[in-house]
Amino acid sequence: MRYLRCGWHLLNLLLATVILGTLALFVGLSDPRKKYSGFIARTWARYILWITRLPYTVHGLENLKPKQKYIFVGNHESALDIPIALATLPYNIVFMAKKELFRIPLFGWAMWAVGMIRVDRQNREQAKLSVQRALDKIARQEISVLVYPEGTRTYTGEMQRFKKGSFILAIQTGLPVVPITICGAFDVVPKKSLVLKQGMVELFIDPPLPTADLTLADRDQLMQNTREIILARKKSQQR
Repeated sequence: MRYLRCGWHLLNLLLATVILGTLALFVGLSDPRKKYSGFIARTWARYILWITRLPYTVHGLENLKPKQKYIFVGNHESALDIPIALATLPYNIVFMAKKELFRIPLFGWAMWAVGMIRVDRQNREQAKLSVQRALDKIARQEISVLVYPEGTRTYTGEMQRFKKGSFILAIQTGLPVVPITICGAFDVVPKKSLVLKQGMVELFIDPPLPTADLTLADRDQLMQNTREIILARKKSQQR
């Protein structure tokens, strides 16, 4: 029965990606500020959560201002992290994603059309260019950026080291960094698994960390502060 459910979920994921991905291609190319593209991305994410009947809760939305742009920084537990964030954060979200995802037919094209930012993890110079692309998009479009600075999903459930790119981006834009913590997603869908297990997923949104008065010399401290907030939130939920 579990594998039948898994097949049903994958079929619906495929259909939603094909239908909404095709729509995103046409809308994204004629939506320079990515206002409507963000609506399509949220619709895709909400449909995925609805079809899986995944129980989840969100805490801390009151910490956010409706028309403010943010750099959201979170831990990366599971493939569920992105649809949960897209579905629940009330902003046009683009995320920085590894370049390999952009090679997936239709899915990768749709990511490009709605404004997602490609990152080359193996090339330092290309990684710097991805930050510059993000700066340009933030200046021109009605978006906030979502980053998982661990770079990949955890294999063990434990949080990995953070990379600096998102904190450089935050300081250069002057946008607040919002630590977001996902708890429970690893237990529901660990890495390299397609089967959803039973469990509650929670997303915590902590108060934004201002960056307007920071310089690039402060990036390590900003990274450390953000990581400590997320780590403390995870530990508090494991007690």
